[in-house]
Amino acid sequence: MQIDPSLKKPDQGAQPQATHVQPSGYRMLTQGNLDEIHGASLEILRRTGVRVHEAESLSLLCEAGCVVSDANLVRFPPAVIENAIAKAPSRIVMCNRTGEPSMLLEGQRVNFGTGSDLPNTIDLDSGERRSSVLSDIGKAARLADWLPNLDFVMSMALPADVPVRTSDRRSFLAMTENTIKPLVFTAWDEAGLADIIAMAEVITGGPEALKIAPFLLAYLEPTTPLQHTEVVLRKVLMMADHSLPFVYAPGPVDGGTSPVTPAGSLALANAEVLSGITIAQLRHPGTPVVWGAGSGPLDMRTLVATYASPEFMLHCMAMAEMAHYYYKKPVWGFAGCSDSKLPDMQAGIESSLWILWMALSGANLVHDIGYIESGLTASYEMMVVCDEMIGFVRRLMNGIEITPETLALDVIDKVEPGGSYLTSAHTRQHFREVWYPRVLDRHNYNGWMQAGQPTAIQTARDLAREAIANHQPVQLPASTLESVHAIIAEADRRAKVEVF
Repeated sequence: MQIDPSLKKPDQGAQPQATHVQPSGYRMLTQGNLDEIHGASLEILRRTGVRVHEAESLSLLCEAGCVVSDANLVRFPPAVIENAIAKAPSRIVMCNRTGEPSMLLEGQRVNFGTGSDLPNTIDLDSGERRSSVLSDIGKAARLADWLPNLDFVMSMALPADVPVRTSDRRSFLAMTENTIKPLVFTAWDEAGLADIIAMAEVITGGPEALKIAPFLLAYLEPTTPLQHTEVVLRKVLMMADHSLPFVYAPGPVDGGTSPVTPAGSLALANAEVLSGITIAQLRHPGTPVVWGAGSGPLDMRTLVATYASPEFMLHCMAMAEMAHYYYKKPVWGFAGCSDSKLPDMQAGIESSLWILWMALSGANLVHDIGYIESGLTASYEMMVVCDEMIGFVRRLMNGIEITPETLALDVIDKVEPGGSYLTSAHTRQHFREVWYPRVLDRHNYNGWMQAGQPTAIQTARDLAREAIANHQPVQLPASTLESVHAIIAEADRRAKVEVF
């Protein structure tokens, strides 16, 4: 298929994109509902408690007045939790790789990005589902760097072609080499996290520079129900020690690892977030943490944990409202993801509903753009389609500007009844403010036939191929790359892995 040259550049023929959408005024929960959820979470932490499988964290909690029994079961007095909430910042500034402010995680500013660590990828050439490889991470990051409506990048792929024990470092480097945008990353353990932080410090110019202008945010999560493992808490403590931002996001499955009722799952997940954030604030008051959780029901017919159910969307809206209106903290969200196995009509419907819903929620860090197969497969085509839907939704959220210029009374009077606005100077001045798609087709039937009868997925695939082949992200200096590769080589040596 031949691509219209006017469609090749993301900014061609379109108005500048905002980095956030305006608050919608939509509210799902009343203030009384928020009080009940918070109270229920405090009661879970007071009465049931959480398992804390890490010695330093247990000591911090004991010193703060928590009660420990059965070796590691921790129960929290409500005051301990509420004191910790007060210490967590309500605003996080994320920079890009060159240190320029890029995302503000605050209020109802919405930022969209990809997701991480998918074992499968839909191959751009064959269209077949295959195991993800390291080059998929670089390609996805390069595509996300080119797409105008994606604000941050996660790896998308869990590479099967590199040594597992040090693959987290290679994934981080593949992202960093292929995008200037802020990164949300995963690390397998404390050693991997230390190496990734060291790599980021080399890139930014040292620990203080990274602390002031962080371009990375760690994705961490407890183990539902109500457990904080040693591995994850060692990472929480390290991020707190470096004053670097992270999200602590549970992933309960309603009816599997949490109550099947949305309210019960919400209270449980919120308790896990509260207890994790408390540990971070006890370690280092003021540690930047993003609120949030993702919880969808287990489909009892298929035993698949759903990614695009209305209950999952309701959970994310509720968490956003808790963060905005109760805790006043930045919040994590999901969008652009689907239970479909292919980039098809189902994927388009579910992904678009997610994007609109999260824009309405005002969630600050919205990930999983391009996910299909219930969080198991990455699709380049869906990244492109979802980027277009984000642009569409951002235009909706920006509303209609009402001014004397836009009301155009003088223009209407000049054109007169029965006239045409096509040649009006007012039209020439403002027509570029109209939102124009790159993927969705607006030709008439004959024009569509002459263009080769393109489908949205075909167009998205062609755009993805072209961007991956031709887009040139801002390069890292050679000396910086050499230092970063040295950190990875040392990690390989310590882990005693063979690099093929």
